[in-house]
Amino acid sequence: MNLKTPSAAPSAALHRRQWLATVGLGALLSACGGGGSGDPLDPEQVRLQSRASDLVSEGLVGVAMGWADAREIRTAVAGLRRLGDSALLEPGDLMAIGSNTKAMTACVAASVVDQGLLRWDSTLAQVLPELAREALPVYRSVTLRDLLGHRAGVMAFTDQADIDAFEQHAGDEALAGLQQPADMQAFFLRWLLQQPPVRATGEIPGYVYSNAGYILVSRMLASATGQDWSTLLELRLAKPLGLSLFVGAPLRQGPNQPAGHAGQGRRLQPLALREGMEQAWLGLLDPAGGVSLRVRDDAVWLQWHLRALRGEATPLPPGYVRELLEMAHATTGNYSLGWVVQARHGANWLLHSGAIGGFEALSIVALDGSGAGLAHSNTTTPDSMALLFDSVAALMA
Repeated sequence: MNLKTPSAAPSAALHRRQWLATVGLGALLSACGGGGSGDPLDPEQVRLQSRASDLVSEGLVGVAMGWADAREIRTAVAGLRRLGDSALLEPGDLMAIGSNTKAMTACVAASVVDQGLLRWDSTLAQVLPELAREALPVYRSVTLRDLLGHRAGVMAFTDQADIDAFEQHAGDEALAGLQQPADMQAFFLRWLLQQPPVRATGEIPGYVYSNAGYILVSRMLASATGQDWSTLLELRLAKPLGLSLFVGAPLRQGPNQPAGHAGQGRRLQPLALREGMEQAWLGLLDPAGGVSLRVRDDAVWLQWHLRALRGEATPLPPGYVRELLEMAHATTGNYSLGWVVQARHGANWLLHSGAIGGFEALSIVALDGSGAGLAHSNTTTPDSMALLFDSVAALMA
């Protein structure tokens, strides 16, 4: 699992012509997505479709893009579901959003706080006393807010090195003996909280990005509500906001869904699904990056943010909205509740990017509520996230 750390301004060396020559993607057909008025002569819809098609000509296998203001949504798709197959990407196809899931988990957490079942300053020792007793003392005072804002210092689990460290320490026999997700989670978290804290090295005090921290969040939410994360996601976010969400890689819903792609050697290849015990263990990280959804559902999710930022009543938890409004006054690079603040072209944005299993996603929301843009791709290359950022940023201009 590769759940990328968000970047306030994605940057990568762009070797587009070289990549196109390597993987031979310059002539893929495109398919038009729905949304908005549906009028093919709508100049804004044409502009959006053109941007999606341009990204395919730049080397991405399939692309879904969306734009929203407080009243209207437009979406467009282009390219293929899978290399080696002629099936075009469709507007109703799922795309994995990786770490953009974190804002959804934070939104669920805010609803639990609003209900009075947790506080933002609830600590591990208060909510999970049995787990905290076995943890290093430094972790016992870690709060829900610390975990959601990556200020807890727990290991990142953003790359294979941390996974290897866990597997080597635990041993194959112990890992194979745990079959139930709850037992796996408890075993992992006990180990995690016995590891030395990671020191912050960036400009934001105490900030250490961590996917594993969101597993702890899900455990706190389950302890407070008696419901697991996926149930809470459906009941407290998907249903109230009218969203259709799927937990897992798109191909797990069916073989006609898009495949993720990544470079293997000098060629771009579809990635096989993780299976068996490997998938079971990586599934623990779902609260940090496990959601897949249609492009229109992602646009609706962002549109609710725009309406809330404009002061309109929405199904979003009031505590979540208050935190977002406070971010309008935060410095660039500040992270809270699944979003990074970025200042660009005289405007403040909420931004997050995610990558998992050969998929990438980027979302941008204007903090003044004027508009939002997003892009999904079933392709991970050295410059793919920079391509998505450039295209979405242009939508916001």
